[in-house]
Amino acid sequence: MTTRREILCLLGALPVLSLVGCGESGRDAAADCSPLILTDEHECALCGMTIVRFPGPKGQACRRDGRQLAFCSVSDMLSWAWQPESGPNIAALYVHNLSHTDWDEPSDEHWMDADKAWYVVGHDQQAAMGHSPAPFSSRDDAEAFAERHGGQLFEFDVLDRNVIQEYAPS
Repeated sequence: MTTRREILCLLGALPVLSLVGCGESGRDAAADCSPLILTDEHECALCGMTIVRFPGPKGQACRRDGRQLAFCSVSDMLSWAWQPESGPNIAALYVHNLSHTDWDEPSDEHWMDADKAWYVVGHDQQAAMGHSPAPFSSRDDAEAFAERHGGQLFEFDVLDRNVIQEYAPS
């Protein structure tokens, strides 16, 4: 026979067990996340602009809860990612890879992990919201872009608001 104490222990454990289950499903959703194909239906999660109507590389974020966010520029994606409440919720960040696609019409066939890119900051190209870092998978491609358009090279881990403000054209 089950005792009253055993029943109370079981009931006390149920909330904890349900949280463990929720955590696993959130990780699975984030692990399955891959970049979206952007269309006229997608609006920037930061500024609300229609994403595909503007030149320059775009960004995407996969949240740990499985939701995907799209951004009209790398700059907007970074601005969102650097907010204190965003950081713990990020499962992955993606950017267009300018080593394999064009600035004016970046192809959704060429996304890369944002943390693996070389970024050119301070170049002369305009994106949706003005200046935006230019991401490349190849350091040589980033250097060639900087020679043509100006700017400085940075790895993802070095980028922050101060770097963007210091090197972005006024």
